[in-house]
Amino acid sequence: MQTLGTYSIITDDIKQGGPYMSLLQFDDDVMPFSFSDVLILRYLLGSVNAAQTIEDFNTINTPSEMNWSFYSHTKKFVKRFLKEPYRLQDKIWLQNLANEKDIKIISKLKELDRTLKNT
Repeated sequence: MQTLGTYSIITDDIKQGGPYMSLLQFDDDVMPFSFSDVLILRYLLGSVNAAQTIEDFNTINTPSEMNWSFYSHTKKFVKRFLKEPYRLQDKIWLQNLANEKDIKIISKLKELDRTLKNT
């Protein structure tokens, strides 16, 4: 896969062998994001609240007929960026973003989880 000049890729193709997983497995400068990653990041940055984030996920997910669970995607986000990153640079990137923007990641993710459970 040739990705010269690309800093990130956003895709819904997150299966094994797809661009998202392939880029996570290689030591590459390209940072892959799923659409749910982008929605969660937008929420963490304070651009929207938890309810709007969930609504936006459903707006994308429902017509796509992928039948994804936002709960499982939030868990994948936590695993990738906080608990068990494929690449340490992804964890460091999120920590740097949180420090720069004064984001309380754990508190925000707990709020998102509570809102998700109440919908």
